[in-house]
This record gives sequence, C-alpha cells and structure tokens, in this order.
Amino acid sequence: MSTGFSNREIAVLNRIRSRFLDGSNAGGGYWQNDEELALYDTTFAERIGWKWDAVLRELVARSWAPRSTRVFDFGCGSGVASRRVVEAYPGMREVVLADVSARAMSFAERRMRTDFPAVTVSFAESTPSLPPDTLLVVSHVLNELPAEAHARLMILASQASEILWVEAGTHADSRMLSGVREALRGQFSIVAPCPHSEACGILALENERHWCHFFTSFPSHAAQDARWSQLGRELGIDLRALPYSFLAMQKAELPPRDGARFIGTPVEKNGHFEVLACEACGVCELCAQKRDVPELFKSLRKRTHAPAYRIASEGGKITTAAEL
Repeated sequence: MSTGFSNREIAVLNRIRSRFLDGSNAGGGYWQNDEELALYDTTFAERIGWKWDAVLRELVARSWAPRSTRVFDFGCGSGVASRRVVEAYPGMREVVLADVSARAMSFAERRMRTDFPAVTVSFAESTPSLPPDTLLVVSHVLNELPAEAHARLMILASQASEILWVEAGTHADSRMLSGVREALRGQFSIVAPCPHSEACGILALENERHWCHFFTSFPSHAAQDARWSQLGRELGIDLRALPYSFLAMQKAELPPRDGARFIGTPVEKNGHFEVLACEACGVCELCAQKRDVPELFKSLRKRTHAPAYRIASEGGKITTAAEL
C-alpha cells in the first residue's frame, strides 16, 4: 500500500505546475534536479501515459502496428511516451531521445535502459534527420514550441515512416494538431482518429467552437491509490479529467475508408444524445434518439462507443448506425 506525498513533495509538484502555468519552463526549466524529474514522472507524466495507453489500445483494436523498429521521441521529457510505445510494440530495437532539457534526456535514457535493456538508446544530434524505418513519437509539445522549433518538427515529421502524436485535449492544442494533420495529409495516410482521409472538417469556419478530442478513464488502480486523491486535493485540480487529442499516420498507403466518428463529449438529453459527427463530408451536430438507434444510444450512455460507424441521418437525426 502506497504512502502519501510528503509536504515537501507536494511543494515540489506545485512548483513544477507553476512553471508550466507561468511560462517559466522555457528551455526545459520544468525540472531543476533529478528529484523533480522523478516526481514528475510518477505523477504528471503518468497521466500523460494513461492518454497514450488509450491511443495504443485503439490502434490495437484497429489491428494497426508500426513497421518501424526505431523510435524518435521528440520533446521526450521523462520519456513516458517512448516507454509506452516500446512496451506496446516489442519489435522496437532503438530509441532516440530529443529534448531541450539535457537533464530530462538523461533521466529518460536511464529509465529506458532499466525497463527495456534490449533496446539501444541514444540522444539526437543537434540538427537531426530521420532515416527510413523511423516512428516519430511526439507528446504534449504544441503549446510550448516557438515558430522555429515547430518548423523543424514539421520537417522531421515529413521524414518519418510513421507518426504517433498525442496532445492535451484543449481547444487550442487540438486545433493546432488538426493543422498538423492538414499540413501532412498529402504525404501520409491517416490511421486514426479520422474515419476518412479528406480535409479536416473541424477547421471549417462554422466549426470554430469545436475541437477533435476524446476522453480516457481514470485507471482503477489509481482510483484506489490515496496518493492521487491527495495530489488532486493539494493542487486543487481534478486529476481524473483525462481529455486528449491524437494523430496516427503512416507513409504506406491504406485501403480507402469512409465512416463517421463521434468526437468530444456526447450530451445526453431527454431520450436522445447530441453528438458531433466527423465524416468525409464534414463535421456536423446530430441527434441520436433511443427509439431510432437503441444500441448506439446504449453505448453512448456507457461511453463504450466504437471509434467508427457507418451511419445514415435525416433531418439532423441518426436513423441507422453500425460499427465498422
């Protein structure tokens, strides 16, 4: 049974969070010593890891796996994203770490070598390029990147064989990630979350208030750990809220796809759900009534709905829905 955080540890975590909120984390300034990195890795980074778990579960459900055996972890931080990826795909043989914080890269290297001793670990060169057979992993960086760094990242992305990219589920971060999708769409096939490969409908002017995001559940083992309750209470935030946005792409062609995906949070009203449906023809608000699509209604209520559906609608109401 785990013990709670000490007052000193809570103070450290508060400082880390404050540096993020006030922007003083520039140049990798989140972490000023290894103790801070270790605390970050077991708390804030672990929450990011749960988002990666949700994305990787979906990719397994879609029967997708990268062909690459090399991971390039851009903005690696404590390395939680690349560790989750290597765990999910045992065929990975090499991990290259890149971050503005040398301390973070060293921490991530030690964790990777400890957890996955068969994997070769190295640091990126100052002006890296990606060789063939590279999976680019990017996690929670878009709200921090200056324009020059963003441009460099997009060059790296264009060189990758595959891309797995996870961001926070905020309006701003998600819409920036949709912009990345559009910039790369001509060079890559889109694996997820999109049910199609057409232009991103969320970026249409009429959908400015919407954004492409999803939610994963608070893990049961964490819900039984008093440390998480203590951390949320002491920091004054709901750590169980886990919204995320993501993008999975590959250079290799995919078979043509079409369908609909519900994004954001379906809203239940009297006998129906209001959903935001993404299709090749665009993004629109639809109504899913219990009497019309009872199985879909049930799965929306249980929050177990599938990533993609074949739907038909009339007058803004979904008339049929079948999982793809």
